[in-house]
Formats: sequence, structure tokens, C-alpha cells
Amino acid sequence: MISRIFRSVFFTTILVLILGLGASLFISSYQLIKADSDDLISFTTKLENAINNNPSLDLTLLEIDDYRVNLIHKDGHVYYDSKVDPSTLENHSDRDEFIQAEKTGKSRVYRYSSTLGQRTVYYAVRLNSGDVLRCAYTTENIFSQALSLGLHLFIILLLAIVVSVILAKRISAKIVSPINKIDLNNPADNVVYDELKPFLERIDSHQHRIKKLLRKVTAAHSQIKVMTAYMSEGIIFLNKKGEVILINQSAQSIFNIDEPEKYKGDSLLNINRSPIFCSIFEKREEIESLKQDIELSGKYYKLIFNKISEKDKLVGFVLLFVDITKTKQLQMQRQEFASNVSHELKTPLQSIIGRAELIENGIVRPDDLQNFGKKIRSEGQALLNMINDIMFLSKVESGVKAQSEHINLKSLSESVVDSLKEKASKKGVTLVLDSEDLQMNFVRRYMSEILYNLIDNAIKYNKENGTVNCKIFRQEHKFFIVVKDTGIGIPKEDQDRIFERFFCVDRSHSNKDSTGLGLTIVKHIVEECHGTIDVDSKLGEGTTFTLAFEMA
Repeated sequence: MISRIFRSVFFTTILVLILGLGASLFISSYQLIKADSDDLISFTTKLENAINNNPSLDLTLLEIDDYRVNLIHKDGHVYYDSKVDPSTLENHSDRDEFIQAEKTGKSRVYRYSSTLGQRTVYYAVRLNSGDVLRCAYTTENIFSQALSLGLHLFIILLLAIVVSVILAKRISAKIVSPINKIDLNNPADNVVYDELKPFLERIDSHQHRIKKLLRKVTAAHSQIKVMTAYMSEGIIFLNKKGEVILINQSAQSIFNIDEPEKYKGDSLLNINRSPIFCSIFEKREEIESLKQDIELSGKYYKLIFNKISEKDKLVGFVLLFVDITKTKQLQMQRQEFASNVSHELKTPLQSIIGRAELIENGIVRPDDLQNFGKKIRSEGQALLNMINDIMFLSKVESGVKAQSEHINLKSLSESVVDSLKEKASKKGVTLVLDSEDLQMNFVRRYMSEILYNLIDNAIKYNKENGTVNCKIFRQEHKFFIVVKDTGIGIPKEDQDRIFERFFCVDRSHSNKDSTGLGLTIVKHIVEECHGTIDVDSKLGEGTTFTLAFEMA
């Protein structure tokens, strides 16, 4: 206590001294700047009049030592500087003093100059010619002034420290001496200060209760110390009665608990009454450990239940919740993908096998053999296309970085459009390409897949004699691909599903050679290349896909 009182008195004295010195330095610095600023304005005004009266005045003949003088053209470039070569200076059109002088005719700005390392005062005026005359001077800031007065300040501070130490020592000793003589066994009999009387009486009345509470706190501390060793992810601690002791932040989020204090001391079943929690609560003393996957609020967790014992004595229980939602989703996606692939591959294979059996058994007439062969080849090609798309999609999803190369986007898009013109003409669809001549680094195969799949879908789901517009342009640091069709459109309820594997909005409009993976591939490429894709569609009117990528 003596040391605290000593430090309080000592540091208070020093603080007051430092604040006083600082205030003095600040005021003197302000007054100095004001006086110098007025001199600067006077000098600038005189020089302004001289230049306005004699525009051909050669400033190099003037001996200007106290101020830095600039002449700045209307466009911001400096064509005269009294201190440095003006050709080395950057354009000043963005300087505050230049902008204000252009607007109001004059300006005064204070700022710290990174060039000179000192505080600089600028005063600028607009000349009759429209150019700007700027004069400036540098002045020491408050820290520089403090350094120049360092010896004086050090002596004052040293004297203050000596006086503060002596005073603080005496005052603290005098205050603490009576308090040190208090008999804590009988605090009510030792009233040395009236201000301490209520405090001492409370100490006396609560002394016995403190001893009891101390034993409980010690036991609780030991209990928590053991349980904290098991903390991980979402966690709930229970005592041996199955009552909640602690719910960490993750567990609060899992069970949507806003006020965890309300649950402390309550049964575990007040948090969740699902069958697994009821079973754990009822058989908690019989279960040594338990691991089980559970679903809570649409997410999946690995529930780990453990009994906590110390020296063969039951202390409590801990429930841990490890989020395995992503793992479960990936597992379900794999199962769904395998099921979809099996179904999609089964159809063309059955068709091929059926026609092959007819040929093998001699049922097909010789005149129909060519047609059967054509259909078998068509089904085989569809099967091969699907396998190629699956392999390409798998490669994109694997995260393996593809090699970028320099491409001409306009040339590439024209090539893709040419390859689809025959397909479009068969349906009477008009293809319109409007592409800027953009050069960039991108994965050629990725860009080709994006353009082909989007335009192919726009043709496939278009109306007879419809139109497909593909626009490619650059805006600031991004380039955009917009594919718009006049087709059947996408129902609002299906717009979130169009990027799913094998999903088809309207099977009646899809071609037999469609793999159902085109938009899935586009979506994964966009994500891999850190782009964005937006869909805007109205049923019966058409669909617009807008893709955006950073220019590389």
C-alpha cells in the first residue's frame, strides 16, 4: 500500500509537471507559427504584386533565403522552385493549397513535409495570369523545440523528481502507519479512520463466511481446472448430477443460446431434449465414452461424450461437438454424383447394347444396318462426351492449377461461335457476337469451355428463329462476358439448381447429346478463377448469364 500511495503521489507530480511543460511548449510553438505565418503572408503578397506588375520578372535574380517559392502552372506542373530543380517535382494539381487557391484566389495550409522532414506552412495565391504562386517555410515542431531546450528541461525534471520522491515518501508513510497497526483478528476494534469504519465492520461480519466460501471456491477451481483440459470446439461441462456448469461460445452458437447464464445449474435436458441427449442424461454414469454423428439445426456434428474422473472419483461430464457438416455434405454429394452418373451412363449403354444384340441376332435388315450403326455411333459419342465432361469437371474440382497462357479473347470467342453456327442454323437461331479486342492471360481450355457451354445452352433452350447475343467487354480492371438469349427462360424456383450436375430445366428442349454438366463446369471454372456469375431469367422471355473476371 505504501508503494502504491508513493507511486500515486510521485507520478501525479511528474505528470502535472510534464503537462505544464508540454502546454507551455505548445502555446509558444503556436505563437511562433502564427507570427511566422503572418510574415509569410506579407512576403507572398508583396511578391504577388511584383509579379502581377511585371510578369517577366526573373525570380532567380532575387535572393530568397527565408522562404521556398514555387510558380505552378494552371495544369499543376511546377516551372519554378527556389530550392530544388522543378523538373524533379511531381504534378501539384492535387495539393490542397493549389486547389483552394484556384477556387478562392488564396489559401493557407499546414502540413508535415515528408521531403524536408519538418512541419511546413504553405501560402498560395492565384496570379493574374492564372498560375499559382506558392511560398512556404519550414519551422521546428514542438518536439524539435523540446530538444533544443533539452538541458533546461532535464534540470527542471530532475529537481521535480527529487522533490516528488521526498514528498511522496513522507505522505505515504504517514497515511499507512495507522493502517499497518490494525488487528485483523478484531477489525471492528481498530477504527483509525472514520472512512474505514464501514469497511472494517464488514470484514468482521463476513470473516466466517469468507472461510466457507474459500473452501467452495477451491473445490470449484479444481473442478474447472480438470475439465478445461478437455476443451475443444463446442463444449458443455456437466457436474456429476448432470447439471450445466459451463457452455462455451461454440456450443452457444450450436444451440442458439443468447444468455448462457440462465442455463447454469439447470439440467442438460433444458438445452436439448432429443433422444440422444435423453439417453446420455439417463445413463451418464454408466457410459464411459460415446461417439455419435448427430444433426442439429441443419448441420452435422460428431458428438463426443466423456466421463471425467479424478483419482477414481467422479468429477463430472463433458460433451464435445465437432462440426463435420462439410465432410457429410461431400459424402452425400459423392453418393448423389455416383447415382446420377450411373443413371446417365446407363441409358446410352442400354441403347447401344440393345441395338448390338439386334444386329448380332440377325434381326436387323441389311438396309437398316447403316442407320443402326449411325445410332450406335451417336450414343457412343454421347457416352464419350459425358465421360470427357466428368473427367474435366473432376480435374477442375481437384484444385490442380491449370497453366495460363496469353490469349486473344475476341479471336477465341469467334472460333467458338463459328463451331456452333451449324447447330444454330438448324434451329433458325441467330448468333450475334460483340467482342472487344482483349489480350489477357487465361487458361485457354477454361475460357473455351465457358463460351461453348453458355452459347450452346442458349441455342439449345432457345425458341425457333430466336437470337443469342454474346457480348464481351472490359470495364475498369475487370472483363465481362454476357450471353443473352430469347429462349424459354428458367422458372424462379429452378434458378438456384441450374448449376447442379445433370439438372435439366426442360428435358423436352435438351438435345440427346447433352451431358447435363455444361453449367456445372462453367460454375466450377468461375470459382476456380475467382470470378462471379449471375443469372437473370424470365419465363418465356429468355435468360442472361453475366460473368465477371479480374484482368490478368
